[in-house]
Amino acid sequence: MLSEFYESTIIKVSAGFGFSDFNCDPGAITEVLGVQPDSMSRKGEDFLLPNGKAGVRPFNSWGITSRSESKDVNVHLRELLERLEGKEGSLRADFGAPSFGVIWKGNYLYAGSGPYYEADVLMGIARFGAELWQDIYQVDQEHEGGGGGFRRIPKGAFFPQAGPD
Repeated sequence: MLSEFYESTIIKVSAGFGFSDFNCDPGAITEVLGVQPDSMSRKGEDFLLPNGKAGVRPFNSWGITSRSESKDVNVHLRELLERLEGKEGSLRADFGAPSFGVIWKGNYLYAGSGPYYEADVLMGIARFGAELWQDIYQVDQEHEGGGGGFRRIPKGAFFPQAGPD
C-alpha cells in the first residue's frame, strides 16, 4: 500500500511487456503465447507519424500494455505477469530478448522517490529472463506553489557549489 504522501507525488504510471527488433513474424509470438498484443508492427510497414507524414516501420515489435489506473507500479506489472502466466517456457530465441518497461511520472523526484519493486514482481520478471526498462519523468507544476502544498526545491539545496580549490 502506498503512503498518502508518496501517492500524492505520482502523476501517472504504466507498464508494458514485449519484444522488439526480432526477425520472425510478430504473428508467431501471438500464436505461440496465445496472448493478443495491444500493439504489433512489422518491419517495412507504412504508418502515419503524428504530424501526418508517412513513415516506414524500421523493425518488428510485439507488446502488451497494462490497463490499470493505479499509481503503484507493482499493480501494473502484476497485471502483465497475470496475462502472461504460464508462458515463460514458451519464449523462443527468435523472438529476441523479452522486456518489461515502466513509465513513471512524478512531481517530486528527490531522495527516496521514484518507482520501487516488490520481491514477487522482480521474481516474475526474472522468470521470463526479461530486461526491465524505466522511463522516469519529472512533471513540473503549472504554477508556483502547486497542489498539495509542494514546491520545487532548488538543486543548490542538495548540492552546494564547491568553493575555489
